[in-house]
Amino acid sequence: MSGLSHRKDVEFLEECNPPLVERNAAEFRRLRDLLVQVEEPARRAETRTQWQSDGSHTYTSRLAEARQLVTHMAEGYDKAASALNAYALALATAKTHYRDGKRSERALAALIGTKGTAITKVAQEAEPMRQWEDMRATTGVFDWMAEVTMDVDDIRDEANRLHDGAGGSFQLAKTTEQEARSTCVHALQQAYELLPDFKMQGGGSRPDLYAAMADIRREAAEARTSPLTHLPGSGPKREMTGPLGNAEMSPELRDIRMRVAGLPEADDNYWDPPGNDKERAEWISHNKAILRAAAQRSGLPEELVAGIAWKEIGGQYGIIDDGVDTARGLADTFLSPVTPENLFSRAGGAPDETSFGPIAIQVRRGAEVLGYDPAHLTGDQRDLVEESLQDPKQNAFIAAGFLAQIKAEAGYGDVPADQLTDAQMREIAARYNGGPYWESDKAQNYGNDFGDNLGKVKDAMR
Repeated sequence: MSGLSHRKDVEFLEECNPPLVERNAAEFRRLRDLLVQVEEPARRAETRTQWQSDGSHTYTSRLAEARQLVTHMAEGYDKAASALNAYALALATAKTHYRDGKRSERALAALIGTKGTAITKVAQEAEPMRQWEDMRATTGVFDWMAEVTMDVDDIRDEANRLHDGAGGSFQLAKTTEQEARSTCVHALQQAYELLPDFKMQGGGSRPDLYAAMADIRREAAEARTSPLTHLPGSGPKREMTGPLGNAEMSPELRDIRMRVAGLPEADDNYWDPPGNDKERAEWISHNKAILRAAAQRSGLPEELVAGIAWKEIGGQYGIIDDGVDTARGLADTFLSPVTPENLFSRAGGAPDETSFGPIAIQVRRGAEVLGYDPAHLTGDQRDLVEESLQDPKQNAFIAAGFLAQIKAEAGYGDVPADQLTDAQMREIAARYNGGPYWESDKAQNYGNDFGDNLGKVKDAMR
């Protein structure tokens, strides 16, 4: 099996997105530019100020230290930006190899399907390469229908070719990403070492200088209009907030909960989702303050967030989402004879792909927006994510955060909210619905329907 990898080795690439890596690189470069801008006034203060005093040498040495500090920080952020940009390029190449492997794998699965049907949970969960390795072996470990009489000789050559093609592509994807990640991490470590290590004497927690000093808050407010304080097309920088007493709560979720606390009560649709355009318009109108605040926080047009809400709030009852979540959770245990993906009808799917809330958001997407690792959610974190998605106000903010992520993935991250075109919003809507398959007819129809409803959405938001 030398030189081959399986999909499981590289399936994390499915969720990797080079434009988002580039967006983070742009954030580091923005900080570099901000620091470079500070360097010139600092140099003038050091070299053009002439005065005599017993403390003048302290003034001069402190300014020199400050200039050196700014220079090192700028160099560190620049190095980090370059490392992330290089990784993004390699990641795009790795994803191309991964897609090639998936194409070969799909063809292999179709070929295998002509010879047998997986009937056990172990066989259902196995990827096509593993299934073929079992089928061609003398003694298999999977349970296939009519395996005793199965004759695979007539597909062996083609199946081997597809198996090796998929494994070779997955191996290329694996090595490309691993080598690039190793180089990137090394460069980020070097960049980190260029940054100062601020320590408090005697240890203790870090003071909240922003909250404690009015002058810093005033300076921050004045700087908000500078293009160097935030990337083009993004929302305003988050205010710093204190802990709410829950160690499992992420800073992003904490900020959202602080913001929604001052907003009007939401109109929920858990028991009775809107069934026609009139009821949708009433729901949007009642919740327009929430939708507007969510859009502003994420740097989005309010009609984009409201338009997605228009599409989603007429979906299934909230109690059905809870039932689907329960069924998938039970099927995900070792006692279940089938996998969650093989449950009947719409119940089929991975547990973390269950959607919650008025603007239907999957658990894994909500976790990403809130700053959690979807692959390693603790029980408490998952409960927090589901609880937040089921609250209409928090749900709107999480949906807006996900739409902002899609906006960046689509290459529109630098486009300000008031310059995003209807066509671009249609594409974002299609990506919201279809994910990697946003160009499919189903997702395109979703985007077109979103665009067709924009007039009614804008009227409801007035």
